[in-house]
Amino acid sequence: MANYNVLSLSADSIWIQAIGLGFTHLARTNPGWTYLITSKEEDGFIPNLHILDLTSSEDIDVQALPAVNSRLLVLVHAYQRRLIKTLLQECRCSILCVDEHFLNFREIIECSARNKRFMSPFIRELMTKQPEATEEILLTDAENKVLNFIRNGKNGVEISQALFRSQKTISSHKRNIMRKLGVRDDLGLKQKILAMEESAR
Repeated sequence: MANYNVLSLSADSIWIQAIGLGFTHLARTNPGWTYLITSKEEDGFIPNLHILDLTSSEDIDVQALPAVNSRLLVLVHAYQRRLIKTLLQECRCSILCVDEHFLNFREIIECSARNKRFMSPFIRELMTKQPEATEEILLTDAENKVLNFIRNGKNGVEISQALFRSQKTISSHKRNIMRKLGVRDDLGLKQKILAMEESAR
C-alpha cells in the first residue's frame, strides 16, 4: 500500500479542497493508494508534497517560502503574471494554475516522487510562449465597451444590465472580440487581455 502525505502551508481554501477532491478521485481509481492532507506536522509525518495557496497574493518574497524545491506546489491564478514570473525565475517550486479545467493529479504525484518540477499546462505555455508581433486590432465601439467590462471581471449578465442590451447581443460582441483577438475560450481571452495590458505599460 502506498501512502502519500500532503502538508498544506495555507489556511483551508476552496483550492486546497479542490486538490483534496482530485486526490480522493485518484485514491478511488487506484486501490491500495491512499493519501492524507493535513496542515499540522506531527511526529513521524513526512510530507511527499507541500501545498501553498498564493491565489490571493500579489507578490511574494521567495526567500520567505518554507521550501523552494519541486516538492512545493504553489497555487496561482492565470492573471498573477508578475508572481508567476517571479516563481519561475527565482524558485524551483512546482506551479499549478487553478483556472485550468483539467488537471493531471497523477502527474503531480509522479513529479514530486522524482523530485521533478511540475508545471500545469497554462504555466508550461507561458514558459514557451514567444512574444507576438503587435498588430493593430480594430474593435467597434460596442466591442470596446464589452471588452472593458470583461477586463474589470464582469460577466455577461452584468454587462447586459450595464449596457441595456440583451445577453444574446453581449454574447455576439464577445464572440467577435474573441475572433479578432484570436482566442477560443475565456481563459485565452483573460491571457490576451493581460498580455495587452503588459505591452501597453
